[in-house]
Amino acid sequence: MYAGHDNFALSMSGQSGELGSSRLGEKLLLFVGASLIVVSLLSLAIFVALSAFSLVTWSVPRFWSACFLLCSVSLSGWMLLYTGQLRIGGGVFLLRNNVLLLFSLIFAVFISAIVKFPGFQKYFAVLILALALTVFHIAGGGILSPRILFRLLRNKLPTKEGVKS
Repeated sequence: MYAGHDNFALSMSGQSGELGSSRLGEKLLLFVGASLIVVSLLSLAIFVALSAFSLVTWSVPRFWSACFLLCSVSLSGWMLLYTGQLRIGGGVFLLRNNVLLLFSLIFAVFISAIVKFPGFQKYFAVLILALALTVFHIAGGGILSPRILFRLLRNKLPTKEGVKS
């Protein structure tokens, strides 16, 4: 099922991407999605501001902990939302903007983990991020697969059967 020019639906069970016939469920999903967008954009704005400040002053501000936490919470929220929609609701609409936001958050969590944690803790944080992304890729039906991403970037329509791996 195709929902627009630069997006497509990924479905695990062939069902439509509806959460259900419940209006409350749709409103809750809309609220969660909108709040995730706001928190994600706020955390990315803080990341960009801290990165610019760090590059200009050649120092590491103490606010990287807050940046790491905000970006991690936003990324976790998107992972849970997409996985929950696929496992419970049957489908996810992948918008190009949402995928770019997701990859920006992955990049922000990676960089802020390297900057925030000292010594070997940064390697442990990067390992945890890699494991979380692997679990998300498996549980999310391959949302992070290069085939899906290239189709989104090239504006190709998916086949009627969905994305073949």
